[in-house]
Amino acid sequence: MGKMPGIHHFADLRIAEIFTLVRDVYLSSAFMSDHFDRKFPTIDSFADYYNNMLKQPGSFFMIAKIDNRAAGYLTLEVNPAQRLSHTAGLNMGIVEEHRGKGIGRALLNEAIQTAKTENIVEIIYLMVREDHTGAIKLYESSGFKKMAFLEKDTKIGTSYFTGILMRRLI
Repeated sequence: MGKMPGIHHFADLRIAEIFTLVRDVYLSSAFMSDHFDRKFPTIDSFADYYNNMLKQPGSFFMIAKIDNRAAGYLTLEVNPAQRLSHTAGLNMGIVEEHRGKGIGRALLNEAIQTAKTENIVEIIYLMVREDHTGAIKLYESSGFKKMAFLEKDTKIGTSYFTGILMRRLI
């Protein structure tokens, strides 16, 4: 592993920098299921979404930086349903040139510690494609368990991929 990243929170950074980071991750990864530019056609739509998400207690958005450059992000979004507000969904992405260097592990460790400290989220869920073996190993080594296999969950062109629902109790 190379240089350890600094972990920053959404409020500490410029929105344009965060937007560019997340967009770059989405466009450079075959494992992201959303079409970024359709979901967030403008920086304002991106900022509105995440600013609203962050109003929910227990939700957060972290950025990893190496040499003052954004290298990855992690979001934990608390479920807004009253009887599910003890659960949250995790989304994470690492800039292509920094993948496999421990950035994801650093973000994940910080997120789990933050969730424990805040004592709001009790269960973290995430979805990962079955063929994304590096991510699955990372999640399992961080205490996530496979809960369900969703056959043909993702379709890219004419190819189908199985999704895995994973969870970790805090």
